[in-house]
Amino acid sequence: MPSARWSPPYIYEATRRAAPLLYFAVAWPHLVPAAASLALLALENTALRRLHTASLFLHLAVISLLPWPWSIALAAAAVPLLHEAKKRDNPLPWYVHVSALIVGTLVAPALAPVLLYSAGEALYYYVKFARDKPVVEAGGRLKTVAGTPLTYKLKIRSGAPAVVELPDGRLVQVSGEVSVDVKAKFDVAGVYTPQLAFAYISPTKTVKLKRRVRHPPILVYPRARAAVEAGKMALAGSLEQVAEVRDYAPGDPLRLLHWKKMAKILKPVVKRLEGRAGSELRIAAVLYATSPKASDRVLEALASAVAAALTKAERVEVQYITLRGAGSLSVDRRSYAEAMEDLVSRAEALNVEAREARDYAGILPRQALPQADVIVGERALAAPLCRQDASCVLV
Repeated sequence: MPSARWSPPYIYEATRRAAPLLYFAVAWPHLVPAAASLALLALENTALRRLHTASLFLHLAVISLLPWPWSIALAAAAVPLLHEAKKRDNPLPWYVHVSALIVGTLVAPALAPVLLYSAGEALYYYVKFARDKPVVEAGGRLKTVAGTPLTYKLKIRSGAPAVVELPDGRLVQVSGEVSVDVKAKFDVAGVYTPQLAFAYISPTKTVKLKRRVRHPPILVYPRARAAVEAGKMALAGSLEQVAEVRDYAPGDPLRLLHWKKMAKILKPVVKRLEGRAGSELRIAAVLYATSPKASDRVLEALASAVAAALTKAERVEVQYITLRGAGSLSVDRRSYAEAMEDLVSRAEALNVEAREARDYAGILPRQALPQADVIVGERALAAPLCRQDASCVLV
Protein backbone atom coordinates (compact mmCIF):
# COMPACT_ATOMS: atom_id res chain seq x y z
CA MET A 1 0.00 0.00 0.00
CA PRO A 2 1.54 3.37 -1.06
CA SER A 3 2.58 5.85 1.59
CA ALA A 4 0.17 8.72 2.25
CA ARG A 5 3.00 11.21 1.55
CA TRP A 6 3.18 10.19 -2.12
CA SER A 7 -0.52 9.85 -2.69
CA PRO A 8 -2.00 11.93 -5.53
CA PRO A 9 -4.11 14.14 -3.22
CA TYR A 10 -1.05 14.98 -1.18
CA ILE A 11 1.07 15.83 -4.27
CA TYR A 12 -1.72 18.01 -5.70
CA GLU A 13 -2.13 19.93 -2.46
CA ALA A 14 1.61 20.48 -2.09
CA THR A 15 1.89 21.72 -5.69
CA ARG A 16 -1.05 24.10 -5.22
CA ARG A 17 0.56 25.62 -2.17
CA ALA A 18 4.00 25.98 -3.81
CA ALA A 19 2.75 27.50 -7.12
CA PRO A 20 2.94 31.16 -5.98
CA LEU A 21 6.49 30.66 -4.80
CA LEU A 22 7.49 28.93 -8.06
CA TYR A 23 5.83 31.67 -10.15
CA PHE A 24 7.57 34.38 -8.14
CA ALA A 25 10.92 32.60 -8.50
CA VAL A 26 10.51 32.35 -12.30
CA ALA A 27 9.05 35.82 -12.86
CA TRP A 28 11.28 37.76 -10.46
CA PRO A 29 14.33 38.03 -12.83
CA HIS A 30 12.01 39.50 -15.47
CA LEU A 31 10.03 41.77 -13.17
CA VAL A 32 13.15 43.69 -12.15
CA PRO A 33 14.21 44.65 -15.73
CA ALA A 34 10.61 45.50 -16.60
CA ALA A 35 10.27 47.78 -13.59
CA ALA A 36 13.67 49.35 -14.31
CA SER A 37 12.66 49.90 -17.94
CA LEU A 38 9.48 51.69 -16.93
CA ALA A 39 11.38 53.79 -14.40
CA LEU A 40 13.99 54.80 -16.98
CA LEU A 41 11.29 55.67 -19.50
CA ALA A 42 9.78 58.02 -16.95
CA LEU A 43 13.15 59.53 -16.01
CA GLU A 44 14.15 60.10 -19.65
CA ASN A 45 11.25 62.49 -20.02
CA THR A 46 11.84 64.26 -16.70
CA ALA A 47 15.13 64.29 -14.79
CA LEU A 48 17.32 62.77 -17.55
CA ARG A 49 16.23 65.02 -20.41
CA ARG A 50 19.67 66.62 -20.54
CA LEU A 51 21.31 63.18 -20.82
CA HIS A 52 18.69 61.69 -23.06
CA THR A 53 21.00 59.74 -25.37
CA ALA A 54 23.08 58.21 -22.57
CA SER A 55 19.99 57.22 -20.57
CA LEU A 56 18.42 55.63 -23.66
CA PHE A 57 21.46 53.41 -24.18
CA LEU A 58 21.14 52.37 -20.54
CA HIS A 59 17.47 51.75 -21.22
CA LEU A 60 18.40 49.46 -24.14
CA ALA A 61 20.74 47.52 -21.87
CA VAL A 62 17.86 46.95 -19.46
CA ILE A 63 15.50 45.97 -22.29
CA SER A 64 17.98 43.33 -23.44
CA LEU A 65 17.43 41.51 -20.12
CA LEU A 66 13.72 40.99 -20.77
CA PRO A 67 12.46 37.68 -22.21
CA TRP A 68 11.76 37.10 -25.86
CA PRO A 69 9.69 38.52 -27.63
CA TRP A 70 9.19 41.43 -25.20
CA SER A 71 12.84 42.45 -25.49
CA ILE A 72 12.92 42.80 -29.28
CA ALA A 73 9.51 44.51 -29.32
CA LEU A 74 10.58 47.12 -26.77
CA ALA A 75 13.95 47.58 -28.52
CA ALA A 76 12.14 48.33 -31.79
CA ALA A 77 9.81 50.72 -29.96
CA ALA A 78 12.82 52.54 -28.51
CA VAL A 79 14.25 53.38 -31.97
CA PRO A 80 12.16 56.60 -32.44
CA LEU A 81 13.04 57.64 -28.90
CA LEU A 82 16.74 57.10 -29.61
CA HIS A 83 16.52 59.11 -32.85
CA GLU A 84 14.98 62.10 -31.06
CA ALA A 85 17.45 61.79 -28.20
CA LYS A 86 20.45 61.92 -30.55
CA LYS A 87 19.02 65.02 -32.23
CA ARG A 88 18.92 66.67 -28.83
CA ASP A 89 22.22 65.89 -27.12
CA ASN A 90 24.32 63.34 -29.02
CA PRO A 91 28.10 63.97 -28.63
CA LEU A 92 29.44 60.84 -30.35
CA PRO A 93 29.95 59.91 -34.05
CA TRP A 94 28.09 57.10 -35.74
CA TYR A 95 30.88 54.55 -35.59
CA VAL A 96 30.98 54.70 -31.77
CA HIS A 97 27.25 53.96 -31.61
CA VAL A 98 27.48 51.16 -34.17
CA SER A 99 30.51 49.57 -32.47
CA ALA A 100 28.75 49.54 -29.09
CA LEU A 101 25.57 48.13 -30.61
CA ILE A 102 27.46 45.37 -32.45
CA VAL A 103 28.90 44.19 -29.13
CA GLY A 104 25.50 44.50 -27.48
CA THR A 105 23.76 42.56 -30.26
CA LEU A 106 26.26 39.72 -29.97
CA VAL A 107 25.34 39.44 -26.29
CA ALA A 108 21.61 40.18 -26.67
CA PRO A 109 20.26 39.63 -30.23
CA ALA A 110 17.12 41.57 -29.26
CA LEU A 111 19.09 44.81 -29.90
CA ALA A 112 19.32 44.04 -33.64
CA PRO A 113 16.61 46.61 -34.61
CA VAL A 114 18.59 49.40 -32.94
CA LEU A 115 21.80 48.26 -34.65
CA LEU A 116 20.11 48.21 -38.05
CA TYR A 117 18.68 51.69 -37.46
CA SER A 118 22.06 53.20 -36.45
CA ALA A 119 23.96 51.62 -39.34
CA GLY A 120 21.24 52.48 -41.86
CA GLU A 121 21.03 56.09 -40.72
CA ALA A 122 24.81 56.55 -41.02
CA LEU A 123 24.86 54.99 -44.50
CA TYR A 124 21.93 57.12 -45.69
CA TYR A 125 23.40 60.45 -44.64
CA TYR A 126 26.93 59.59 -45.74
CA VAL A 127 25.70 58.73 -49.24
CA LYS A 128 23.51 61.85 -49.31
CA PHE A 129 26.37 64.14 -48.33
CA ALA A 130 28.91 62.44 -50.60
CA ARG A 131 26.64 62.76 -53.64
CA ASP A 132 25.93 66.43 -53.10
CA LYS A 133 27.62 68.84 -55.52
CA PRO A 134 27.69 72.34 -54.01
CA VAL A 135 27.97 75.34 -56.34
CA VAL A 136 29.57 78.71 -55.57
CA GLU A 137 28.90 81.58 -58.00
CA ALA A 138 29.66 85.29 -58.07
CA GLY A 139 27.46 87.90 -59.71
CA GLY A 140 30.08 88.68 -62.35
CA ARG A 141 33.80 88.93 -62.93
CA LEU A 142 35.56 89.79 -59.69
CA LYS A 143 38.45 92.24 -59.92
CA THR A 144 40.02 94.79 -57.65
CA VAL A 145 43.28 96.60 -56.95
CA ALA A 146 45.76 95.37 -54.37
CA GLY A 147 45.05 96.94 -51.00
CA THR A 148 41.54 98.02 -52.02
CA PRO A 149 38.57 96.36 -50.24
CA LEU A 150 36.25 94.37 -52.52
CA THR A 151 32.56 93.84 -51.70
CA TYR A 152 30.46 91.44 -53.76
CA LYS A 153 27.57 89.00 -53.58
CA LEU A 154 28.19 85.27 -53.50
CA LYS A 155 25.55 82.65 -54.31
CA ILE A 156 25.92 79.26 -52.64
CA ARG A 157 23.79 76.24 -53.55
CA SER A 158 23.79 72.94 -51.71
CA GLY A 159 21.53 69.92 -51.99
CA ALA A 160 21.95 69.09 -48.30
CA PRO A 161 22.05 71.31 -45.21
CA ALA A 162 25.59 72.51 -44.56
CA VAL A 163 27.60 75.08 -42.64
CA VAL A 164 29.90 77.04 -44.98
CA GLU A 165 32.97 78.96 -43.87
CA LEU A 166 33.40 82.03 -46.09
CA PRO A 167 36.83 83.46 -47.09
CA ASP A 168 36.41 86.21 -44.46
CA GLY A 169 35.95 83.60 -41.71
CA ARG A 170 32.18 83.94 -41.24
CA LEU A 171 29.94 80.86 -41.00
CA VAL A 172 26.74 80.64 -43.05
CA GLN A 173 23.96 78.06 -42.82
CA VAL A 174 23.04 76.80 -46.30
CA SER A 175 19.99 74.73 -47.14
CA GLY A 176 19.15 75.08 -50.82
CA GLU A 177 20.42 78.45 -52.10
CA VAL A 178 21.57 81.54 -50.21
CA SER A 179 23.07 84.86 -51.28
CA VAL A 180 25.58 86.51 -48.95
CA ASP A 181 27.60 89.72 -49.01
CA VAL A 182 31.34 89.06 -48.86
CA LYS A 183 34.19 91.47 -48.19
CA ALA A 184 37.74 90.68 -49.24
CA LYS A 185 41.06 92.49 -49.39
CA PHE A 186 44.32 91.37 -50.98
CA ASP A 187 47.63 93.15 -50.43
CA VAL A 188 49.52 91.55 -53.32
CA ALA A 189 48.46 91.35 -56.97
CA GLY A 190 47.55 88.01 -58.50
CA VAL A 191 44.65 85.65 -59.21
CA TYR A 192 43.06 84.31 -56.03
CA THR A 193 40.71 81.34 -55.68
CA PRO A 194 40.22 80.89 -51.93
CA GLN A 195 38.50 77.75 -50.71
CA LEU A 196 35.11 77.57 -49.02
CA ALA A 197 34.83 74.86 -46.37
CA PHE A 198 31.51 72.96 -46.40
CA ALA A 199 30.63 70.99 -43.25
CA TYR A 200 27.66 68.60 -43.59
CA ILE A 201 26.12 67.41 -40.32
CA SER A 202 23.21 64.97 -39.99
CA PRO A 203 20.25 65.96 -37.74
CA THR A 204 21.44 63.44 -35.14
CA LYS A 205 25.02 64.80 -35.33
CA THR A 206 26.34 61.27 -35.88
CA VAL A 207 27.51 61.77 -39.50
CA LYS A 208 29.81 64.64 -40.42
CA LEU A 209 31.43 65.22 -43.80
CA LYS A 210 33.74 68.08 -44.82
CA ARG A 211 34.39 69.30 -48.34
CA ARG A 212 36.22 72.25 -49.88
CA VAL A 213 34.98 74.14 -52.94
CA ARG A 214 37.00 76.64 -54.96
CA HIS A 215 35.86 80.24 -54.94
CA PRO A 216 35.36 81.95 -58.34
CA PRO A 217 38.61 83.63 -59.45
CA ILE A 218 39.36 87.10 -58.08
CA LEU A 219 41.70 89.15 -60.27
CA VAL A 220 43.79 91.56 -58.21
CA TYR A 221 45.60 94.24 -60.20
CA PRO A 222 48.86 95.79 -58.97
CA ARG A 223 48.61 99.18 -57.31
CA ALA A 224 51.11 100.48 -59.86
CA ARG A 225 48.93 99.52 -62.81
CA ALA A 226 45.91 101.26 -61.33
CA ALA A 227 48.02 104.35 -60.59
CA VAL A 228 49.35 104.44 -64.17
CA GLU A 229 45.82 104.22 -65.58
CA ALA A 230 44.71 107.00 -63.26
CA GLY A 231 47.71 109.07 -64.31
CA LYS A 232 46.89 108.59 -68.01
CA MET A 233 43.31 109.71 -67.43
CA ALA A 234 44.48 112.73 -65.44
CA LEU A 235 46.93 113.77 -68.14
CA ALA A 236 44.37 113.25 -70.89
CA GLY A 237 41.81 115.32 -69.03
CA SER A 238 44.07 118.29 -68.22
CA LEU A 239 43.89 120.82 -71.07
CA GLU A 240 46.73 123.12 -71.95
CA GLN A 241 46.13 126.67 -70.74
CA VAL A 242 48.15 129.09 -72.85
CA ALA A 243 49.19 132.06 -70.74
CA GLU A 244 50.96 134.06 -73.51
CA VAL A 245 53.05 133.75 -76.65
CA ARG A 246 56.48 135.06 -77.52
CA ASP A 247 58.69 135.14 -80.55
CA TYR A 248 60.45 131.94 -81.46
CA ALA A 249 64.09 131.78 -80.39
CA PRO A 250 66.65 129.27 -81.64
CA GLY A 251 66.60 126.18 -79.42
CA ASP A 252 62.92 126.38 -78.49
CA PRO A 253 61.18 122.98 -78.80
CA LEU A 254 59.10 122.67 -81.90
CA ARG A 255 56.25 121.21 -79.91
CA LEU A 256 55.73 124.61 -78.28
CA LEU A 257 55.03 126.36 -81.60
CA HIS A 258 51.60 128.03 -81.58
CA TRP A 259 50.40 127.08 -85.07
CA LYS A 260 47.09 128.92 -84.96
CA LYS A 261 48.71 132.17 -83.89
CA MET A 262 51.43 131.77 -86.50
CA ALA A 263 48.81 131.45 -89.24
CA LYS A 264 47.38 134.78 -88.26
CA ILE A 265 50.52 136.86 -87.72
CA LEU A 266 52.67 134.98 -90.26
CA LYS A 267 55.71 134.64 -88.00
CA PRO A 268 56.93 131.87 -85.66
CA VAL A 269 55.87 132.19 -82.05
CA VAL A 270 55.94 129.78 -79.12
CA LYS A 271 53.40 129.39 -76.36
CA ARG A 272 53.97 129.63 -72.65
CA LEU A 273 51.62 127.36 -70.76
CA GLU A 274 49.89 128.51 -67.60
CA GLY A 275 51.01 126.76 -64.48
CA ARG A 276 53.90 124.90 -66.16
CA ALA A 277 57.42 125.01 -64.81
CA GLY A 278 60.00 126.60 -67.01
CA SER A 279 62.43 123.70 -66.63
CA GLU A 280 62.18 119.96 -66.16
CA LEU A 281 61.16 118.57 -62.79
CA ARG A 282 63.40 115.86 -61.38
CA ILE A 283 62.15 112.83 -59.52
CA ALA A 284 64.50 110.30 -57.90
CA ALA A 285 63.20 106.80 -57.17
CA VAL A 286 64.62 103.88 -55.19
CA LEU A 287 63.22 100.94 -57.16
CA TYR A 288 64.13 98.14 -54.80
CA ALA A 289 61.97 97.32 -51.76
CA THR A 290 61.82 94.77 -48.97
CA SER A 291 58.76 92.86 -50.29
CA PRO A 292 56.52 92.58 -53.36
CA LYS A 293 53.83 94.52 -51.53
CA ALA A 294 56.24 97.34 -50.68
CA SER A 295 57.59 97.38 -54.25
CA ASP A 296 54.05 97.72 -55.60
CA ARG A 297 53.35 100.62 -53.27
CA VAL A 298 56.58 102.38 -54.29
CA LEU A 299 55.65 102.06 -57.98
CA GLU A 300 52.17 103.34 -57.22
CA ALA A 301 53.60 106.41 -55.53
CA LEU A 302 56.08 106.94 -58.38
CA ALA A 303 53.38 106.71 -61.08
CA SER A 304 51.22 109.23 -59.21
CA ALA A 305 54.16 111.58 -58.63
CA VAL A 306 55.24 111.53 -62.30
CA ALA A 307 51.66 112.14 -63.50
CA ALA A 308 51.24 115.03 -61.06
CA ALA A 309 54.57 116.50 -62.16
CA LEU A 310 53.58 116.33 -65.84
CA THR A 311 50.57 118.53 -65.12
CA LYS A 312 53.02 121.24 -64.03
CA ALA A 313 55.92 120.71 -66.40
CA GLU A 314 56.43 119.72 -70.02
CA ARG A 315 58.92 117.05 -69.12
CA VAL A 316 59.97 115.10 -66.03
CA GLU A 317 63.36 113.52 -65.54
CA VAL A 318 63.11 110.30 -63.51
CA GLN A 319 66.41 109.22 -61.97
CA TYR A 320 66.20 105.71 -60.56
CA ILE A 321 68.39 103.38 -58.51
CA THR A 322 68.18 99.60 -58.76
CA LEU A 323 70.35 96.78 -57.43
CA ARG A 324 72.14 96.77 -60.78
CA GLY A 325 72.94 100.47 -60.72
CA ALA A 326 71.43 103.84 -61.58
CA GLY A 327 69.81 105.33 -64.67
CA SER A 328 67.43 108.04 -65.84
CA LEU A 329 64.43 108.50 -68.08
CA SER A 330 63.00 111.61 -69.63
CA VAL A 331 59.21 111.43 -69.52
CA ASP A 332 56.58 113.58 -71.19
CA ARG A 333 52.86 113.15 -71.63
CA ARG A 334 53.16 111.01 -74.72
CA SER A 335 55.76 108.66 -73.26
CA TYR A 336 54.26 108.46 -69.75
CA ALA A 337 52.70 104.99 -70.07
CA GLU A 338 55.72 103.49 -71.86
CA ALA A 339 58.16 105.02 -69.36
CA MET A 340 56.18 103.68 -66.39
CA GLU A 341 56.20 100.18 -67.90
CA ASP A 342 59.98 100.44 -68.16
CA LEU A 343 60.28 101.54 -64.53
CA VAL A 344 57.96 98.77 -63.35
CA SER A 345 60.11 96.19 -65.11
CA ARG A 346 63.20 97.45 -63.27
CA ALA A 347 61.70 97.23 -59.77
CA GLU A 348 62.84 94.41 -57.48
CA ALA A 349 61.72 92.90 -54.17
CA LEU A 350 64.44 91.79 -51.75
CA ASN A 351 62.18 89.54 -49.62
CA VAL A 352 63.82 90.64 -46.40
CA GLU A 353 62.46 91.99 -43.15
CA ALA A 354 62.10 95.77 -43.08
CA ARG A 355 64.25 97.59 -40.54
CA GLU A 356 63.97 101.32 -40.34
CA ALA A 357 66.93 103.23 -41.80
CA ARG A 358 69.23 100.23 -42.17
CA ASP A 359 71.56 99.40 -45.06
CA TYR A 360 71.42 95.66 -44.40
CA ALA A 361 75.16 95.41 -43.81
CA GLY A 362 75.98 96.81 -47.24
CA ILE A 363 74.15 94.26 -49.36
CA LEU A 364 72.40 97.10 -51.20
CA PRO A 365 74.29 99.39 -53.57
CA ARG A 366 75.66 102.51 -51.98
CA GLN A 367 74.44 104.95 -54.60
CA ALA A 368 74.12 108.63 -53.79
CA LEU A 369 70.93 110.14 -55.18
CA PRO A 370 71.43 113.05 -57.59
CA GLN A 371 69.81 116.38 -56.97
CA ALA A 372 66.05 115.94 -57.27
CA ASP A 373 62.85 117.82 -56.48
CA VAL A 374 61.04 114.68 -55.25
CA ILE A 375 62.43 111.43 -53.80
CA VAL A 376 60.22 108.31 -53.88
CA GLY A 377 60.98 105.02 -52.11
CA GLU A 378 60.21 102.66 -49.27
CA ARG A 379 60.66 104.35 -45.92
CA ALA A 380 62.98 101.69 -44.52
CA LEU A 381 65.40 102.12 -47.44
CA ALA A 382 64.94 105.67 -48.75
CA ALA A 383 64.58 107.61 -45.49
CA PRO A 384 68.37 107.98 -45.01
CA LEU A 385 68.66 109.37 -48.56
CA CYS A 386 66.16 112.19 -48.09
CA ARG A 387 67.53 115.71 -48.13
CA GLN A 388 66.08 118.93 -46.85
CA ASP A 389 65.97 120.49 -50.33
CA ALA A 390 63.71 117.71 -51.69
CA SER A 391 60.19 116.51 -51.04
CA CYS A 392 60.20 112.88 -49.95
CA VAL A 393 57.38 110.45 -50.71
CA LEU A 394 58.05 107.48 -48.42
CA VAL A 395 55.77 104.42 -48.31
